[in-house]
Amino acid sequence: MKRIVLGFIVFSVLCVNSFTFDNYKDAFNSGTKKTEGFGDWESARKDFTEALSLTKRINEKGDATYQIGETYFWENNYQQARNEYAKIKDIEKITVAYLAMAQIRVGDTFAAEKNYSQARQEYQKVLQIEGKIPNTLIRRFTSVPKVEAQYKIGEMFRAEHNYSKAKEEFAKILNMPEATEKDKLEAKYRIKSIYR
Repeated sequence: MKRIVLGFIVFSVLCVNSFTFDNYKDAFNSGTKKTEGFGDWESARKDFTEALSLTKRINEKGDATYQIGETYFWENNYQQARNEYAKIKDIEKITVAYLAMAQIRVGDTFAAEKNYSQARQEYQKVLQIEGKIPNTLIRRFTSVPKVEAQYKIGEMFRAEHNYSKAKEEFAKILNMPEATEKDKLEAKYRIKSIYR
């Protein structure tokens, strides 16, 4: 009897720890919940990877791949994060919104490593994307991606204490057709308040 009970307990533990999902949404939402707060990044990554295997939809592939990259980003594993963001380019028929979202995060990984020159080069690639770039389901840009990229280019010069070049880059936002009045106001504030 003890063997049967012990066997059942072991079986139950194994089943709970190897839980799989029936659909993309449940797997993705489970991964998202695990990233809240300080995050259980490894477990979340497993959920996002499973979500990726459960879908054929392009936007869902983009979202899951992006989130896998985010789990590495928040673990400070920037090279692996870049590898994951790069996979977004390989998703057939992926929209420019996902390409821009991933490219900005590639720049962010270099910025986190204090490799400001490389970060600027990565942000510059967003500015080279033709046409309007919409939001994705999971990434809501505070500004349109091109304005965000331009802003971050200015921030990289500011981080290097090259204030005159930072001002020059922030000023470019004032002439961007995509920039909202709020974007322009923020750029003016940065120009005025930047260290001399």
